Amino acid sequence: MGIFIIAAFFCIISKTEQKEIKENAVSEKSENITAVTEEEKVTSEAGQALFEEATELDNSYSGTIGLVLLNKSTNESIEINADTVFTSASLYKLYVTYAILSEVDKGNLTLDTAISNQTNATIDSYLRDTITLSVNETAIALAEILGWDVIEEFVQENGFAETTFNTTIENGIAVRGTLQTTPRNVTDLLNRLTEGTLLSETSTDYFMGLLADQQLDYALNTGLSDSISFAHKTGILDSVSHDAGIITVPNGQEYIVVVMSDGWTYAYEEAKPVFIEVGQYIMDYLSVQ
Repeated sequence: MGIFIIAAFFCIISKTEQKEIKENAVSEKSENITAVTEEEKVTSEAGQALFEEATELDNSYSGTIGLVLLNKSTNESIEINADTVFTSASLYKLYVTYAILSEVDKGNLTLDTAISNQTNATIDSYLRDTITLSVNETAIALAEILGWDVIEEFVQENGFAETTFNTTIENGIAVRGTLQTTPRNVTDLLNRLTEGTLLSETSTDYFMGLLADQQLDYALNTGLSDSISFAHKTGILDSVSHDAGIITVPNGQEYIVVVMSDGWTYAYEEAKPVFIEVGQYIMDYLSVQ
């Protein structure tokens, strides 16, 4: 509720007051997160440094940065605005892929299933275009095989309660509205994928392969070193820019990272400095693990 109140105040108060309100909100968020991580004894010195740097960056502009970095070896989780609801942009395609592959696991579909009678294209080719190239048309066609409302219900029933397609029924057909999710939901999906608890072993390997073959590297890759691998999915609209995936360092250790941001006018260009900085902060963290 506090987030919406602050958003409303932004329309009528001065720039100085905006900054003061945001600093207070971030301070309260910082205190809450620090208390949890200290209690669970998962926040290292490097983790605290990353948390403070990302919080300062989030506080430096009027939009919002959401961050989760999960160290799978230590279970340390550095979180900034992890439960904030963002417009998901193309990150929704992760959930569509999950739902489709679940149907493959059940035997209701196969990767060789034709999309329609009008094309020779298969679910496999559409999934590849949806994840590696973020093609909207293929993602929509895949979603419509199951139905937007069916996928929404499926993902929510499977633990992603804050992820929604805001579907409505028009003339008997489910129509998607604003697509929304949170950094924590995306982190949970990717973590369960790497743990092998999201899908079958075959579908897990397939999904991971799609992420590893990502062709769009305009976001977090700009701040990450070439010495690591990053299997990921981006999402962008004019107002938001996101990147989420699995980092693997040379010794094989894995980290889940989700960075979501909003408040942009032309995100493709405006968000680049944020991703460069966050990527560098993450590399600093990784360097001492």
